[in-house]
Amino acid sequence: MEKMKLLDFIIEQYERSSKWDNETSGNASFRIEEKHYKIIGKSALIEEAKELENSDLLKIRWVKGYYNIDIEKVEYPLSNMAYFYQISKRKPKYIAVAEQKDMVMKYYLTFKKPWIRSYIESEVLPKLEKGDYEKKPEKMEQLYQCLSGLDRLESPIFKRVFSKRYLNNSKVFEKELQKKIIGIARKYGDFVEDTMDYSMEDSDVLNQLYIEEYSQELNIKGKLRIKVEGSLIDTGCFPYGTVLNSQTIKNAIILDNPQITKILTIENKANFTAEPMEEGTLIIFSHGYFSPLERNFLKELADNLSGQPVTYLHSGDLDFGGICIFRYIKKQIFPQVKPYRMDKDIFNKYKSFGEPIEEVKLEKLKKMEEPMLQELINLIIKTGLVIEQEAYL
Repeated sequence: MEKMKLLDFIIEQYERSSKWDNETSGNASFRIEEKHYKIIGKSALIEEAKELENSDLLKIRWVKGYYNIDIEKVEYPLSNMAYFYQISKRKPKYIAVAEQKDMVMKYYLTFKKPWIRSYIESEVLPKLEKGDYEKKPEKMEQLYQCLSGLDRLESPIFKRVFSKRYLNNSKVFEKELQKKIIGIARKYGDFVEDTMDYSMEDSDVLNQLYIEEYSQELNIKGKLRIKVEGSLIDTGCFPYGTVLNSQTIKNAIILDNPQITKILTIENKANFTAEPMEEGTLIIFSHGYFSPLERNFLKELADNLSGQPVTYLHSGDLDFGGICIFRYIKKQIFPQVKPYRMDKDIFNKYKSFGEPIEEVKLEKLKKMEEPMLQELINLIIKTGLVIEQEAYL
């Protein structure tokens, strides 16, 4: 018997019901509607139903007065479902769900990162328990290969290198998985600043996962003593600043730095470049949100300096994003940080350079509370203006 569309309708209804988990006792029925006729044609559907009835697989209930013309519903014993699947060449749902559970658990037992485990515990397994499974299992396998790769990452890797290494194709991550992974990370990763107040850019989320578009570089200005591959390095000899690439950040040993009395992070590159070198001050370009590698390096530096008096400052745009970046640095890196050039006097001084704030950001700003920047927040709300740091130059 060739594959029949009516059986697909019956199977799809069965799989949406509570009986999908291989229940075979009792009877069920399928009501024929006009939309079913339209899909395969009325005469074709009626002929299929008759063929199945002649095989004792179901019974036809005709619309009263329309015998052989219009079907009201078909009735069948649930014990026939296994044969329906066989004829339709479809895998029973309970088998597909069980296979996917086995696959998920195989990966789950290897995962170490909390955000990936939380995703499986809170979302994947509960859905499978309800019978909500991936209709294209090869796509699910690909996702878990990707998660397995992300679980192993402990240092930055270029996006296409990651894709080639873990997915056997340099472009498949960006084309098919990036959006899904970013969504999972936003929902389950506590390292992602994604609240009712503010959402990280997608590129920032990827950086938190160690996925890079380009090599990470930490721009600094001032005297910092580190040791790399046995060599002592003192960045104070670069009067206009220098750059530590990702390999340097990863392998550097931070030495004692009693000369540091202030650390100033600056959001924008032009302002960082223009900031003059000052004795005892280490100036760092934040470029928005620090990546995990940079964040860990700076936290290690702060730990190294914990026994001496150090002032921590951050200077950013006088806008919604600048306020959120300040909060991120305070929460994730330097708890003692205070705002610098992010106050009422600076706002009023450069107000003529202000630009209208986006309505959606204004509404979010109205709900934000940040005691150290509340005066600035109130000014932005009152005037409807925001000011970028470059206005100071």
